Amino acid sequence: MHIFWTAIPFRRFYSEEPELIPRELRRPPPIKPPPDGGWGWVIVLSSFLYNVLVLGYHNSFGVYLISLLKEFGETSSKTAWVGSISYGFIMVCGPLSGKLTVRYGAREISILGSLIIMISTVCSSYAPNLGTLFFTHGFLTGVGSSFAFTPGMIMVSQYFTTKRSLATGIVMSGGAAGALVQTRLHLFLIDILGWRQSLRVFSGLMIICVITGFTYLPLNPKGYTRSVVDNLKNSPLKKFVVDLGLWKDKIFLIWVAANGLCKFGFFIPYVHLVKHAVQLGIPVHSATNIMLFLGLTSMISRIIFGRICDSERINRLYINQASVFGVGLLYMLIPVLHSYGSLVAFGLFLGIADAGNYILLPVLTFDLMGAEKMPVAWGFMLTVNAVSCLGPPFAGWVNDMTGSYNLGFVVAGALNVAACFVLALIPIAKRSTRQTCKSIMNVTIDRSTQEITQWADNLPPIAEESPVSKYVNYFSTTTFRSPEITESRPEVYRGDDAETAGPAEVTRL
Repeated sequence: MHIFWTAIPFRRFYSEEPELIPRELRRPPPIKPPPDGGWGWVIVLSSFLYNVLVLGYHNSFGVYLISLLKEFGETSSKTAWVGSISYGFIMVCGPLSGKLTVRYGAREISILGSLIIMISTVCSSYAPNLGTLFFTHGFLTGVGSSFAFTPGMIMVSQYFTTKRSLATGIVMSGGAAGALVQTRLHLFLIDILGWRQSLRVFSGLMIICVITGFTYLPLNPKGYTRSVVDNLKNSPLKKFVVDLGLWKDKIFLIWVAANGLCKFGFFIPYVHLVKHAVQLGIPVHSATNIMLFLGLTSMISRIIFGRICDSERINRLYINQASVFGVGLLYMLIPVLHSYGSLVAFGLFLGIADAGNYILLPVLTFDLMGAEKMPVAWGFMLTVNAVSCLGPPFAGWVNDMTGSYNLGFVVAGALNVAACFVLALIPIAKRSTRQTCKSIMNVTIDRSTQEITQWADNLPPIAEESPVSKYVNYFSTTTFRSPEITESRPEVYRGDDAETAGPAEVTRL
């Protein structure tokens, strides 16, 4: 039975067997630092393939829009909700995906998401109406895509430090590469087999994600990653309150507000640009070439921006602002672009402009909030970015009312320009927020008042410590804010010499 259990693929690498030594008396193993390479590059490749298949499928949904309009005869705004609901659930389920990844592991959740996508895509191929597609493609595929996409981004952040932007750029380029490949692939399959059979073929391709999901090996065993939430040992409700406390952070509020504005129109080109080109008199096969150029430049630019943003001389926030402003400007130029050549140029420059914001989304979230808050912050970020699901239906409604997508693009562009100015508030908020930037912090915690006092340079030996206080060696590689320090309650380590240690207790984190 033991041999059978160890052979199960989903079994984690840490032991779930009964422990001979109680957990409270056990010395925790040292936390492994990010290798900044090694197996991390395998993680990058696997996450890249996930984005190629999962995000590439969503980014090429515009090819299916024309077929669905012909099949069901509904309006553009109603039909666009099929893809928009799916986009929305990718974002809305971000916190749930992050929590499940921390609880059960990135490998298990990513594979589960892949299986959900396979099942839901097959079900979508038999949909008799749009209402069924709202559930199968919109809800089920959206939830599965969130489970498949989120773990990879968290794993890359854990495996890399100095090369994090490059690794993230490679991973995020997978969505553009997927749009580049799958736009042509789905168009070919639709022409030859029809849109229903095309979905079934894609469901078979998702087996690649199931296989690559097994490469998501945890850097540290579950249960030994110290965080602010882990230090609060009171109750699950306390952890929930700490998670919600992130919304009291001014920097985080500005960050999510800006991204909510700029992401409103993010999916509009991927859903409606092909149809917009067809309305201008461009043949559908030529219109799909616009998406090819968009995917090509986006894929290359994301890798280049990732390499550039790893430099210490580059301010990532400024790069992000320039990227957001560039996307907004391009959207606002759509009304004056009528020829095939001008729309190809639009796709080329949009791929370049959008790359900076797209790859820096997880990187800047990590930089601004720290490693300990990354899973929760990233989940909340995806939830706020669910506003992007409103963009395609809004543009479809504008097209139904006016006969053109121009106003939809202009509104999305104006929101991007506004987001650029909101991002300018982050440096101001950082200067007004009290920060503690030491990587090693030596403090004394009074047992009666729980008051924290900084150690002096000439510290007494441990044997001479006061019986009313305990010493803490608090190690961290991230930036902490003072409220987190005062709320945390470190665990007390009692080793083999606990009986002879006297009244003082040495706390280790």
